Amino acid sequence: MTDDALQHPKLFHFLLSLDDDLAARARVKGCTFCGGVLHSARYPRTPRGGPLALEGTPTMRHSFCCESCRRRTTPPSVRFLGRRVYPGFIMVLLSAMQSGVTDPLVAELRAAIGVTRRTLQRWRHWWREIFIHTALWRYEQGNFMPTIDVAALPLSLLERFVSGDGRTRIVHLLRFLMPISVPGGFNLHEGR
Repeated sequence: MTDDALQHPKLFHFLLSLDDDLAARARVKGCTFCGGVLHSARYPRTPRGGPLALEGTPTMRHSFCCESCRRRTTPPSVRFLGRRVYPGFIMVLLSAMQSGVTDPLVAELRAAIGVTRRTLQRWRHWWREIFIHTALWRYEQGNFMPTIDVAALPLSLLERFVSGDGRTRIVHLLRFLMPISVPGGFNLHEGR
């Protein structure tokens, strides 16, 4: 499932269409600071992931600038998890591998998409030590019964999205993570 998802162009285009919709909604709302009109201020992203995974995939990050106060508004994204250089779905899929980080697997991943052992270990650390302390997780974890096995994140979370095939579950998880794709994107007082 991982190889298929990493190289399937329809997944990339679907995630882009979700980001386009999120951007259109943010633009209609206007500036959150002064209510002014938002103008496009997209900026390029150069995500890593290898030529097979990202060939022909648009890499512009939606963002807006207010006509009045000149403040930037960047809507949440399902393609990018904050400032990480790998697309969100690659981070989720490779972090979810339960077979462990073996030398042959690391060599294969490095050749295919440029991911090193250190990067994989950093991602696993993020899921198990940092993500569980985010406002999003503290707010949402009670909605999962029985409780999510933190030691098996993100696989244990991915398995809770049961509708559809593997790609659909990845999209559901990326939508769940959307609020943390932008700084200040999750406010406990407003929910999501």
